[in-house]
Amino acid sequence: MANTMAVSRVEQGTKQFQGAFKEMWLVTGTVTDQDAINDDVSVAITLTVPGVALGDMVLGISFGKSQADANAQLIVTGFVSAANTVIMVLTNIDETTDAYDADVLNGGGFKMLIGRPGW
Repeated sequence: MANTMAVSRVEQGTKQFQGAFKEMWLVTGTVTDQDAINDDVSVAITLTVPGVALGDMVLGISFGKSQADANAQLIVTGFVSAANTVIMVLTNIDETTDAYDADVLNGGGFKMLIGRPGW
């Protein structure tokens, strides 16, 4: 079997990141007009997030709608590219040549967690 993994431990709680970040941003937004994304193509979306600076870390991004459609699936990453600016990158990682359909994410929200390292 290739690519076999198992979860050995899960903890749920509210004590994560104690002292690791001196500031954090909880970002919420709405997807209004998402275009189709061709196979093995990335789309960069520029977001204005007041207060972030170079060196801040995008710790996670989630969507209120599925990142997989009938044809393809997306992986989403993000990074701070300049003061007050975050780039969200949506990449179609489908194994075939299918495009990720337009408007799949429309009307759904996204959440992003950004932290300023305290070390």
